Amino acid sequence: METFELRISPIKTGEINIENYDEAKAYIMDKVETYKNAYYSEDQKGLAKDDRARLNKLKKAISDMRITKKKEYLEPFNDFEEKMKELAGLTDEALEQIDSQVKAFDEKRKAEKQKAIEELFSQIGFQNFVTLEKIQDPKWLNASTSMKSIEDQMKSKMYEIGNGVLTLSQLPEFGFEATEVFKETLDINKAISEAKRMSEIAKAKAEAEARRKAAEEARKAAEEARRKAEEERKAQERAAMAQAMTPPEDAQPAPVEESQPEPQKMVVKFEVELTTDDAAALREFFQSRNITFRAIK
Repeated sequence: METFELRISPIKTGEINIENYDEAKAYIMDKVETYKNAYYSEDQKGLAKDDRARLNKLKKAISDMRITKKKEYLEPFNDFEEKMKELAGLTDEALEQIDSQVKAFDEKRKAEKQKAIEELFSQIGFQNFVTLEKIQDPKWLNASTSMKSIEDQMKSKMYEIGNGVLTLSQLPEFGFEATEVFKETLDINKAISEAKRMSEIAKAKAEAEARRKAAEEARKAAEEARRKAEEERKAQERAAMAQAMTPPEDAQPAPVEESQPEPQKMVVKFEVELTTDDAAALREFFQSRNITFRAIK
C-alpha cells in the first residue's frame, strides 16, 4: 500500500516576555492599594470619576497589549492551520465519489436482505392481522444479523402474539375490544389498559344511569304527593263551600207583613268562586233577604 508522509518542521517555541514585569506589578499594586482604600465624599464625585477613568485606561492598555501580542504569536500557527485545512479538503471530492459507491453497495445488500426477510415472513405462518412492518426490527438489515437469528426472532414473536390473543380472550369483560387494540398495536399492555378504560367508562355510565333513574323516581313521587295534596285541599274546599251554602234545617223564612203582597220569586242558577268566608257571608245575606238557596250538585 502506498504511503505518504507529510513532513512538518520542528516547532520553535516562541517566547514573549514582559521585561519589566516586577516593576509593572509593583506599580499596579501601589495604585490598587491607594484606590481600594479611598473614600470619597459627595463633593468629591468628580474626583472619583477621574480616578475610575485612570484605572480603566490602565486596564484597557494592558488588555490591548495582550490581544495584540497574542495575534502576533499565533500568526504563524494560523497560516499553518489554513494550509493543513486546504490539504485535507483536497480529498473531499474523491471521498464523496467512493462513499456514494459504498452506500450504493450497502443499499443493494439491504434491499436483497429485505426481500429475503419478506419471503421468510410469508413462510412462518403469522396470524392474518400481523404484518411485517409491525414486527420488523431495523437491526435485521445489519450485515451482522444472520437470517437464522431473524427466523428465531420471528417465531418467538409469533408465539408471543398467540399467547397475547389467548390472554385477552379470557378477560371478564371487553375482551373483544382489547383484542382489536392488540391486533392493531401488538402491545398487550396497551390492549389491557384499553379494556380497563372501557370497563371504567361502562361502570361510570351505569352509575350515572342509576342516579338518573333514582332522581326521576324521586321527582315523580314528589309530584304525585303534590297532586294528592292538591286534590285533598280542593276536596276540603268543596266540602266547606257546600256546608257554607247549605241552609240550616231550622231556618224559617222571615215573616211577611200581611198588608204587603208577597213578591213573585224566580229561580236563578249561577256559579261563583268564593272563599269559605265569602260563602258564609253570602248565606247570611240570603237568609236576611228570605231567599231560599241550595247547593247545586
